Amino acid sequence: MANENPAPFSPEQRAAEETAINEFWSWWNSFGADALDSMFSVQLGIDGAPNAADVDIIDVQKEVGGRIAAINDRLIWGFEAGAPYSRHLLTVSAAGDPELRPVARRWLEAAPDDGAVWSFTDLRQADPAMKLSLGDVADTLVAQGALDADAPAEVDPADARVAVSSGHGAVDVRLFHPLFPAIAQLEDGERLVAQLGFTLLQLALGEEDFGLWLRGFAFAGEEPEGAIPLPELGGVVEKLADECPEWLTIDAEANGQPLVVATRAPITQLVSPTMTQHVLIQLMLAHIDDKGLPTDESKESLSEFNTAAAETIAEDKGIFVATEQSDGMALMHFFIDPASDAEAGLRAVAKTWAEGEHVVDSAYDPAWQRVGHLRV
Repeated sequence: MANENPAPFSPEQRAAEETAINEFWSWWNSFGADALDSMFSVQLGIDGAPNAADVDIIDVQKEVGGRIAAINDRLIWGFEAGAPYSRHLLTVSAAGDPELRPVARRWLEAAPDDGAVWSFTDLRQADPAMKLSLGDVADTLVAQGALDADAPAEVDPADARVAVSSGHGAVDVRLFHPLFPAIAQLEDGERLVAQLGFTLLQLALGEEDFGLWLRGFAFAGEEPEGAIPLPELGGVVEKLADECPEWLTIDAEANGQPLVVATRAPITQLVSPTMTQHVLIQLMLAHIDDKGLPTDESKESLSEFNTAAAETIAEDKGIFVATEQSDGMALMHFFIDPASDAEAGLRAVAKTWAEGEHVVDSAYDPAWQRVGHLRV
């Protein structure tokens, strides 16, 4: 869940993270990649693996975990099979924490190119068939008759059903599992249902599609009408992603006034995780119609403004994500790398606005909360 009051951007912390990232990849390229490949290949019985007697056993937690913790000790990491693209996959993930996603992405951007032996990602992969352990809760459910004594003590995603609604480049879901009603009756049961449901959805979609396309989710006490098997949710989201345009235009109303919104689709931090500083530019328009919307003259001025702003945030300094036009004004939403000179550049472009007054507001917003209303 996003922190409503994230710590401000720290150049010193950024520099320390960059040093630790460089040290990780230096060790990896000079020793770690080959040594870990040899060890894992022997352990997994991969064809062509070296003789076990010739392979050093590496303390993975110390050598890999320690170096990742030096980058940030809240990062989650792990190895798995990289098939079909590579022999092994190394994941270093923010585990859904918006404040950690920038450093996880910078770790990935510094990685070697994927190859036949190793591939890398900063987002946990989908595993829609993975079953979740019920732990100690299983005994209570058996005593209540909600779970057979000889049944596996786990939540099987194959038994889950999900109702899906979509619109404006995102989906909303209601998830049901036959064990949810009984679990919800336990002490702290609603929290456990939410935890299990959240994990089931992330496993069904993978961290990337979960963050990009899932707008809202709820957990149901009974199977929703029109629900589909949870393992089919990935196909629904894939179809949405294929059909969704890069930009969406939405006609709405705000405070009794017509509102025209244009947004990137999807509009979420995972579009560009390293862009964590929100810059909002408000421009007053000189040429509007009787609905308060820009006429051709102001539209042309806005187009020229957008071109100048785009040049300012080029070279991966920032991204333009949305505009709102209503009541004689235009709001322009940008996200930028706070370590770059993009904010100064955007402020300079704003000063060139000749149609009326302008206001520039900037805030550190790694979760992109300040454009959250545009996903609705």
